[in-house]
Amino acid sequence: MTPNDIIVEQIGLSLETFQMAAESLSDILIQASEMATECLINDGKLVVAGMGTSASTGSNFVSKLQSQFERDRPGLPALSLSTDGIVTSAIAHEFGPGEIYAQQIRSLCHSPDIFVAISSSGKSPAVIKAIQAAHDQGITVIALTGGSGGDVATLLDENDIELRVESDRLGCIQLTHHLLLNMLVELIENQIFGYEL
Repeated sequence: MTPNDIIVEQIGLSLETFQMAAESLSDILIQASEMATECLINDGKLVVAGMGTSASTGSNFVSKLQSQFERDRPGLPALSLSTDGIVTSAIAHEFGPGEIYAQQIRSLCHSPDIFVAISSSGKSPAVIKAIQAAHDQGITVIALTGGSGGDVATLLDENDIELRVESDRLGCIQLTHHLLLNMLVELIENQIFGYEL
């Protein structure tokens, strides 16, 4: 396979995954945006976590909420649990690495907050424990998963929302998660601040 073949194949796979998401996840994404908007207008916040690339994707989502995305507007309350290395290392030292997000949720979150859990595989122990902690706190979960949804999908209850990218290609899942979160920000902006830019 030549370098050009790799480029064309990767772009083609990504476009196919984006199209699948458009066809299968549009209604669910709108539902997630309405849930998030309700949370924010009722003095809640969006609390976000993932591991590795998913942590980076989550922090990017938070930055667009707190700052701005496609329009000039006030910041929206959102928090990334991945960004403070001192806090996560302290929790990992005292309670174990699987608790790095769950402990923060127990410390920082309350209803009507929403936990946005990002796991490409659906198998991250720290994200799984965070979902369990969120449920213990009465916090609704919006989960972005991939493939079969993994263990994350089995934990979700009827009040939660899963945005599952049904692909076996990690890169396609991660790119689509980024796209879905960009759209989620824009939908939230429009619902809170109106549709006129």
